[in-house]
Amino acid sequence: MTENPQFDRGSILGHIWYALLFRCPRCYKGAMWRGPLRMNKFCPSCGLAFEREPGYFVGGMYASYFVGVFLTMPVWMWLIMSHQSFPVFFAVTVGMVILVWPVAFHYSRVIWIHIDYFVEPWAFQSNETVPGLTVEEKRHPVMPLR
Repeated sequence: MTENPQFDRGSILGHIWYALLFRCPRCYKGAMWRGPLRMNKFCPSCGLAFEREPGYFVGGMYASYFVGVFLTMPVWMWLIMSHQSFPVFFAVTVGMVILVWPVAFHYSRVIWIHIDYFVEPWAFQSNETVPGLTVEEKRHPVMPLR
């Protein structure tokens, strides 16, 4: 992997903070989500196409798994240590899955795109290389890098 020094990848702490706020990895200003299950196609601030290619967020499943385990493991450990019965364990597990799924879904996509931007910021220079976009969408204005 060759690095291109003209692109600023930002700090790890900056990416963590703005991922928690569901912000664009490029400008840190635009919201990635516009509704409970509706993701913006482009950053409203800098114009970055969020879905870089078809199937781009499949890698976000790893982030979803991490978020899910991180949020549910303490409860499971408490249930095991307190010797709860199977029906209680099962009911709490189903309840946690229902509560954690939306959080894990949203954060998995945001975490994935922030990791990708941190590793290869030069791949986010323009929307011209994003497959599957129409000609008009590829011309969508993209703010110059910081």
